[in-house]
Amino acid sequence: MARVAPLPAFAGPALRAPAARPALGLRRLPAHWPLTLCIGGFPVWWALGAAPFAWSIFAVPLAFRLITRRRPIRVPLGFGTWLLWLGFVLLSFFALDTGDLPYAYLFRLVNVVSCTVWFLALAGATEDEIPSAHVVRLLAGFWLVTVAGGWLGTLLPTGELPSLTERLLPESVSTNEFFQVLVRPSFAQVHDILGYPLGRPKAPFVYTNDWGSAYALLLPFFFLSWLQSPDLRRRSWAYLLLCASLVPVFISLNRGLWLSLGVAMVYAASRSGDVARLARRALVTLLTLGLLVIVFTPVGAVVESRAENDHSSSGRLLLYEEAVRITTQSPIIGLGGPRPYEGDRVIPFVGTQGTLWMVLVSTGFVGLGLFLAAWLRFIWETRAGPPVTFWCHVALIIGLVQTLVYDLIPSSLHLVLIAAALGFRAARPTTAAPSPAPAGARP
Repeated sequence: MARVAPLPAFAGPALRAPAARPALGLRRLPAHWPLTLCIGGFPVWWALGAAPFAWSIFAVPLAFRLITRRRPIRVPLGFGTWLLWLGFVLLSFFALDTGDLPYAYLFRLVNVVSCTVWFLALAGATEDEIPSAHVVRLLAGFWLVTVAGGWLGTLLPTGELPSLTERLLPESVSTNEFFQVLVRPSFAQVHDILGYPLGRPKAPFVYTNDWGSAYALLLPFFFLSWLQSPDLRRRSWAYLLLCASLVPVFISLNRGLWLSLGVAMVYAASRSGDVARLARRALVTLLTLGLLVIVFTPVGAVVESRAENDHSSSGRLLLYEEAVRITTQSPIIGLGGPRPYEGDRVIPFVGTQGTLWMVLVSTGFVGLGLFLAAWLRFIWETRAGPPVTFWCHVALIIGLVQTLVYDLIPSSLHLVLIAAALGFRAARPTTAAPSPAPAGARP
């Protein structure tokens, strides 16, 4: 079996940034410092209660760099549909039905703008400025942090940390129920799904569904950085880490995680080439380790109980039908955001059980069409290229499946746009040669 190329061999654009002069005699920070501090320091931001805002905060220096460097940015064809969707997000403000400051709407707006800045900053940077290998290592490390948080929630489900952010926020904001959930770092959500209290891990994120979404979206980069490593010891550790990660995966009861990861891995394994052969090995490994964990550990009883207690599916279907119904009231610009269910008050807001439904309710049928068109274009642009593009492509497939069941704001949508930008940048032709050739063959 042919060995796939090691991580440092990632192809990327050959365009070099012009040398910059140190400002005021101070040494310039590397161009990737906002990514490194945001993603590498995410456990710290979570412990401070600031993790949901970290992506938007670090988008500010990225935006400043985009404005000051005055260099054209290459974007994939169809990126305009994403910008048009942003326009519908802004327009949907006028459909809001509230007299108070719409915190949830503003939070979503800031995050989708932040995602766009992250995409442009990464897509517009050269390989010298923000190396692909560095971004992949950050994302693979983020997966390890997610697994550690999963174990933390599994072992200490009622644990939580004091929130410095909550103390610093104005009282009018900190007392808002929406923000209280965001800024209080706790290890797990304790639910009675199986007939008894069970802690479903969520650290270092806001909800357990956020944890499951991030685990699946980041796993391709762990495969790329660890399973594709030329170091035998690193590859051996990768299998042990995968096995250990499956315990919180099953304890989380995240069927969306299981579904999206299964669909994407089967899709990746069906492709051709060396990287697809790695995907097939990874799929077999995941299935084998998963069966071993289910059969030989108490986790099997939890999985079996989850299969027998499927009370949430009917509620989700009800919300999906209601989302379509209420969107017909404002089909062009939507309703600005999720709305309370008019029947049973125990049922969550309509438009909160999946990004697709949130986009539908918030921005209408036209907005949903633009959103999906942009996402599908990202997938198309990353269909061929070097190994990093292949795994970014897989991450985008995972995210598309998750839109049906997970609310991806804030962290997961940023991870999706990072994958789209990284995969597109690595796959596009270089500019060093007179006759550019694709950066890598189709996997």
